[in-house]
Amino acid sequence: MRFSDVIGQNELKKNIIQLVQKGHLPHAMLLLGHEGSSALPLALATAQYIMCSNKSELDSCGTCKSCSKVHSLQHPDFHVSFPAGPVEKPNTAPSEHYLPSFREFTLTQPYGNDSDWFEKIKLSGKGNISALECRSIIQRLQLRSFEAEYKIMLIWYPEYMGEQGNILLKLIEEPSDKTIILLVAENSEQLLATILSRTQLFELQRTEDQELAAFLEKQHIEPEKARHISKLAEGNIRKAIQMTGEQEDDSLLRLRNWLNALYGNRGIELSDWCTDTSTLSKENQSAFWTYVLQMLEHYLRFKIFGPQGIEFLEAEQKLIETLLKQGLSEQSIGKISEKVTECIYLIGRNANAKIVYHSLSLHIQEWILADKSRQVSMVQ
Repeated sequence: MRFSDVIGQNELKKNIIQLVQKGHLPHAMLLLGHEGSSALPLALATAQYIMCSNKSELDSCGTCKSCSKVHSLQHPDFHVSFPAGPVEKPNTAPSEHYLPSFREFTLTQPYGNDSDWFEKIKLSGKGNISALECRSIIQRLQLRSFEAEYKIMLIWYPEYMGEQGNILLKLIEEPSDKTIILLVAENSEQLLATILSRTQLFELQRTEDQELAAFLEKQHIEPEKARHISKLAEGNIRKAIQMTGEQEDDSLLRLRNWLNALYGNRGIELSDWCTDTSTLSKENQSAFWTYVLQMLEHYLRFKIFGPQGIEFLEAEQKLIETLLKQGLSEQSIGKISEKVTECIYLIGRNANAKIVYHSLSLHIQEWILADKSRQVSMVQ
């Protein structure tokens, strides 16, 4: 991974490059970024730049033997650790057992999260970075360098260490010479305070919409759709990539079917819709309701200011125009937004999705049909 391959974070890239060139890179770095950020790719690019035998002032060369080995996680002086489950082979660190899978993961899903990783290795229980894994980290960094000037340890999701992270405190505070430890995390509040105090924080900024759209266009996504997805993803690169793999109008079609059932007062159709939507993964359910909230916001802006400055598809504009004709009021929009936000919370708390959606639908149906009735009365 080269810096040029990492989406956004241009100022942070420049800062890291300058630190490497001046020999001032901290021995323990915490790259902190929200889910779907460039944190892992940035850590991989940093390791490759440090190891590169032909680096420029802007990036690693990407072609030397060191770059190739780091890119494929096969460099003998570049080590990785990550959360996983126990393995059957005694005294074998999970990172050694799952390394081939993690190699593939970093190449195919560098913006993935812990859930994606656990799904890949088919881990049914909760993963962690065990005491055995922590001791393995120490052992690997005690080895002499084989090829490079530096030894590097990348620890992905150190939040999973828990109290056993205390095993690493001395290593993090006083590593051997020419040793760099890169911790890549999402939530600093889940890290031990003793580890936080021993690392230098490098906090990633939210990925800009235009940066994300440019990345999607390079993936052969049409510019209009790329801009649309980047708005919906709200800086989450992982979410944006997932959205490109869906049918373009999946969320819009689901929303349209729901509204048709509500306005048509078709109970059986509405019940089927609730059942079908409840079978989606929790993540996809949350993404759909987030989309609904965004459409409600677009509706209000459209009603007050018109379509100027709103990024949406032509089919979305037609839906909004239809809702305007139905007389959907600003008061109802406010109440619907509150109910949908409550719905997202309940689903996150593992409530029965089908019941939640049915209750939500009945409340909303009452409000929108009342608006429609008032609209008809005004026309008459």
